[in-house]
Amino acid sequence: AEVVATPSAPRAAEADVAATPAAPLAAEVAKKKTKILGFEVSASERGAKKALVGASVFLVGINFLGLPFLLPKMRKFLGAPYVPMKHPIVQVLFERVLPTWVASRSAQVASSVGPGPLAGLRLVDIGSGDGRIVAAAAKMGMTAVGYELNPYMYWWSRLRTRGVSVSAPGVLQLRWENAWNADLRNVDVVTVYGRPGDGLMERMAAKWEQELPPQSAVVSHYFDIPGWERLLVQDVNGLKLYDLSRRKQSGAQANSQQSVE
Repeated sequence: AEVVATPSAPRAAEADVAATPAAPLAAEVAKKKTKILGFEVSASERGAKKALVGASVFLVGINFLGLPFLLPKMRKFLGAPYVPMKHPIVQVLFERVLPTWVASRSAQVASSVGPGPLAGLRLVDIGSGDGRIVAAAAKMGMTAVGYELNPYMYWWSRLRTRGVSVSAPGVLQLRWENAWNADLRNVDVVTVYGRPGDGLMERMAAKWEQELPPQSAVVSHYFDIPGWERLLVQDVNGLKLYDLSRRKQSGAQANSQQSVE
């Protein structure tokens, strides 16, 4: 019998390899709008919680640092509120006010201060704050000592003045101490940013009159020193320089008038 060749079964069509669809991305966390410090911010719920916690910690820290300055009962421990002298005024003090005063002193005193107009002079800054006046004085070759009662400002001034380049024979010292304890017997210049109305300036003036040498000067920023009107020799940009050598002159004039009478 004839063997009829059976046609081979057609090859099964190759199945199209369909591209496997990518796994669906994780659903985005629903975002919502949140107000932080008055600003509307769009963030995830988790991110919003972190932002709120961070803002709360920041506000608590600011209140912790600032509250002592606002409480009157804390001022006896922290001193007067911090009001810094602006940098342009500091420049005027050391480039104009003090050099003019030094030039007006007697030749004997002026010749002993050193090579520069201010070098060798001794300065005390009452309430030195961030240390900017003490640092500027030391750069001019002065022996500068700052008294600061507020521990925050004292340590901040230590950090700010750590890299200051002091010009010889200058010295830079910062003391966490009450300025009433300062020994002013050998000081040439006292700088102060006081306050009026509570007798502070009068009490400080009494200390200066007792301790400062007759050839010294006091520079008060902005506020007058009551009773020292005759000693005022400069008033530049709010810097009031009082020359204590005029106290002796005023006394001599008063004695001469009494003798004439």
